[in-house]
Amino acid sequence: MKRKLITAILLSLIFLFFAVSTVYSEAERNLSVFKECNEYFTDNNSDGSFIYGCNFSTLYSSRILPSTSVRYVKANGIIRAVCHSGSCSYALYENKRAYFVTELNTVNGECYTYSYGNLKSIENSSFAFCDGIAYFIFTDDTYTYVRSYDSNGKALRKYTYDENVQRLVINDSKIYAQLYNGEFYRLDKSGSHYCITVNIMYNFCNAGSGYIYSEAGTLFSLSENSNEHILGTKLNCIVKNENRLIYSNDWTIEYNGKFYKSKNTIQALFFYGNNVAFLDNNLNLNTIKLSDFKESDSDLFNNYGNESRNETYKVNSNGYITGINSGTTITDFKKHFSNEVIIYDRNGNEITSGKIKTGYRTVISNVIYEISVLGDITGEGNVKSNDVSALMSHFVNKSDLSGVYLKSADFNNDGNIDNKDLVSIARKAEK
Repeated sequence: MKRKLITAILLSLIFLFFAVSTVYSEAERNLSVFKECNEYFTDNNSDGSFIYGCNFSTLYSSRILPSTSVRYVKANGIIRAVCHSGSCSYALYENKRAYFVTELNTVNGECYTYSYGNLKSIENSSFAFCDGIAYFIFTDDTYTYVRSYDSNGKALRKYTYDENVQRLVINDSKIYAQLYNGEFYRLDKSGSHYCITVNIMYNFCNAGSGYIYSEAGTLFSLSENSNEHILGTKLNCIVKNENRLIYSNDWTIEYNGKFYKSKNTIQALFFYGNNVAFLDNNLNLNTIKLSDFKESDSDLFNNYGNESRNETYKVNSNGYITGINSGTTITDFKKHFSNEVIIYDRNGNEITSGKIKTGYRTVISNVIYEISVLGDITGEGNVKSNDVSALMSHFVNKSDLSGVYLKSADFNNDGNIDNKDLVSIARKAEK
């Protein structure tokens, strides 16, 4: 018995030494290291704002706010899944049919490895680790279920349901099991507690302490069993903390009725305390203050109204140019402005001829605007039957229109997307 105990301690020390000896640390404003990840995730919690991910064998983690630090560690095996809790990121990896969890503290760089041996019949694409307890999904029963283990590999509790468990989620150091029917249950030492039911068949992300956001356009509260619809944003670009909501589309961040315009596409958004940060399409980290947000069109868009010669074009306070008829050429569009106008397609290429299309961008007096063509929901520059189909699918939740494409569905410019717009677009498509 003593010999087995000594052997186990030695193995633990070996794993600990390996993990610590391969931790790398950086402090930079460009987070291009995350290009190495298969996928990255964000977490805004009570300890700060974080981004984390992995590739085949390396766990990457960075704190974004209140300060920036980038760390990564190589695992001694194949990484199957990652998660984050508090200030730590975790990687579940496999080596010679045995499973291990590496813990990387993003703030101080400390690293530990825990051994769980040969866990038979587990779903290794999702796990959770918090406060020294690991949670795994098992597949050896009628319905998949969750079992928890302490840091020494001892089994603690089994959580079962009348439905399969799809994944495990951590939100602000609380563990949740999501079932295939969309139900969320919070797990703790006393058992499993129902929280909320979310949209099935949609991806979602953490959206602040106690909140998750579904691609269907719904922000869910895990603590209050409530939800609200927030259209025009995307995964990793919405945060709600202490009843303060901030979100963005591709270029514009909105907070409390005020706006901030980015020159580059926004990939991820972070909000902690009174600080805001975002990653652009080059994975550059940009930090701004709440005082940088502007209320009025004149503050945000350099008095655009003084530049326009046609009152039918309208600039919304979140940076769209609307009121453009389908079939309008780039030459005709430019004639409406006294200043130099540069137009780019969705891939960032400058366009000098052809029709204006929804999703194009224009730069006027060094300010970026997104272009919305009336009824051009699919971004082809005209109105056809596929635009009608796209709006009908949006109404029945088969697809999700957002951003500038949702703006283009508002054919009568009354601020609502409804059957009146559908009828108008259908009539336009018949011509």
